[in-house]
Amino acid sequence: MKKIFLAILMIGIFLISFGQQNKGACKLEVSDVSKLISFGYLVGYTAEFKNNSSKTVDGIYWTTYYINNNGDYIKTESDSFNATDLVDPIQSGFKKSLVRAPRVKNASKLIIVINRVHFTDGTTCR
Repeated sequence: MKKIFLAILMIGIFLISFGQQNKGACKLEVSDVSKLISFGYLVGYTAEFKNNSSKTVDGIYWTTYYINNNGDYIKTESDSFNATDLVDPIQSGFKKSLVRAPRVKNASKLIIVINRVHFTDGTTCR
């Protein structure tokens, strides 16, 4: 009985940890995503990006996949972050939180996949 319980526990931990995976690129990772759901709508989310590279990031381009409770993809959206005079770039080793307000009906989960990263030295990584 203990072996069955342990097996079920391990499967549960595996599904929780790998069920919703955000994907980083070029040593830039999505370190945290928090979402706000109200009256059946995913009305906002905050994504925290961590720069693990040795360069400074001034542009991030990503795709957001919105998923309902059944695991069906209901919407896909492209988005970006670009540093300006008013918004600082992401230095090496630092994090930046970005807030978005998509207002997607019936979405309960989201996955962020980074497609391209631009650095202050002019290089781009995919």
